[in-house]
Amino acid sequence: MFSDFTPIKYILKAIEIIVLYLALLFAGTGNAQAQSGNTVEKIDRYLTAKMASNKIPSLAVAVVHSDSVIFSKGYGVTSDGKAVNADTPFPIASLSKAFTGVAVMQLVEEGKVVLDSPVVKYIPSFEIDDPRGASITVSQLLHQTSGLADTGFPDMTFKQQATNLDEVIVLLKKAKLVSKPGETFHYHNPNYEILAKLVEAVSGERFSSYLENHIFNPLEMNYTWDVPNTKSLYKEGIAKGYTFFVGEPIVAKDPEWFVDGAAGVVSSSNDMANWLRVQLNKGRFKDIELLSAEGFALTHKAQSGNESSYAMGWNLNRDSSLYHGGILWTYSSEQMIYTNDGYGIVVLFNSGIKPLVDYYSFVDGIHEILKGQEPDVSSLPHWFFQVCGFLVFLIAFGFAVRRIFRVKEWYQKYNKRPLWLSWSYLLLRLLPLILLLSMSWITTMLSGRILSWDGIFLMMSDFILGLGLIALANVLVVFVRLRYLFRNYKGSVAAL
Repeated sequence: MFSDFTPIKYILKAIEIIVLYLALLFAGTGNAQAQSGNTVEKIDRYLTAKMASNKIPSLAVAVVHSDSVIFSKGYGVTSDGKAVNADTPFPIASLSKAFTGVAVMQLVEEGKVVLDSPVVKYIPSFEIDDPRGASITVSQLLHQTSGLADTGFPDMTFKQQATNLDEVIVLLKKAKLVSKPGETFHYHNPNYEILAKLVEAVSGERFSSYLENHIFNPLEMNYTWDVPNTKSLYKEGIAKGYTFFVGEPIVAKDPEWFVDGAAGVVSSSNDMANWLRVQLNKGRFKDIELLSAEGFALTHKAQSGNESSYAMGWNLNRDSSLYHGGILWTYSSEQMIYTNDGYGIVVLFNSGIKPLVDYYSFVDGIHEILKGQEPDVSSLPHWFFQVCGFLVFLIAFGFAVRRIFRVKEWYQKYNKRPLWLSWSYLLLRLLPLILLLSMSWITTMLSGRILSWDGIFLMMSDFILGLGLIALANVLVVFVRLRYLFRNYKGSVAAL
């Protein structure tokens, strides 16, 4: 879902590095791996230590090499108290896009779809609020270069979400293009919702049934299925995931959001191991050919003619490795295919966005072990970052409250300073409130994604609450000072 929150990731990573540097002045780092033991034991110890360090309630992991499964295991317990194993289903969020890409490519190889044909050829009812929409091709949707984007169609903010793919097509009549089709990359989930509808229209099967019949069953993915929206997760027995408050995991329910085609697949680490195997074996699984080798190569290839490095549900890195992450509000996932050495790694988490935690580092650490290296895991106590954050907000809040009761002292300085300077200082007190009210705009500016306030709060609830208290205290400072000014002004007028 938020796979392209790259600017925010970089900012959070920079903050993490700064805080870690300061922290290490007082505490050392510990190595999660012993120097002895085989690779599987090292991965096991590494994940156990890293989970504890980051307060991750549970996860499941699969590691494959070519056609062999090296490791597949679950850790922790679900929010309803069940032990996690390699068959425990997790919503995999935007990792779902690669499944949609393969489904489309299967229809291409059957001669039923042409990549460069306009989408409207297969979905006659497809229409957006821009005449250029009629030229959007299947390939442009797959590579996220259709010109559709959150800023022209903020689907995550809609209070009334679609309930099926036909309703998505109807809602898209309000969508506006933000760039010419084929010109610019914009990560936008409805691109893949349209593709899911295309699969239905061409195959004559419901999208979820198509995935089951043509991908999940052939790959023996027995604990994998597709849902249309987040509300369906709980109806089908998926335990609630976690958000975080002051670093601590809190059970939460994902806001209702339509995800079919873009983020609707539920799977397990064992099943995802089979998915990685078919990726590494050019479309083959055991004696089954899911796609031809050429077809699979196309799903891993970026579109020519623009600067985008997005393939069909995969980000193509400079070293030819393939990556995609997925984030719902209370679940997340990371998946990587190292094409140079033939490894595939997937990690599924039952927790959502957590500031200062890079979920991708779990995958990176496993790969380091596979290469014979020893990844480090911080041995800092889990409360360290919570205390640091709490102290920052407490100090800021305390200074603001203190100024409420020092209005006379402020008034004396007010009379000595130039009037413009005193009023500038006073208006600066409203900066935390302005920042709070601008959070939606800030997240859009940094990421290009437009989020609902419910989503923003779940993503950073402790920050929003802390900033809200500081903003409230500073608004009170302004109110008290203005009231004091008004009273003194009335007194001076009465004296005249």
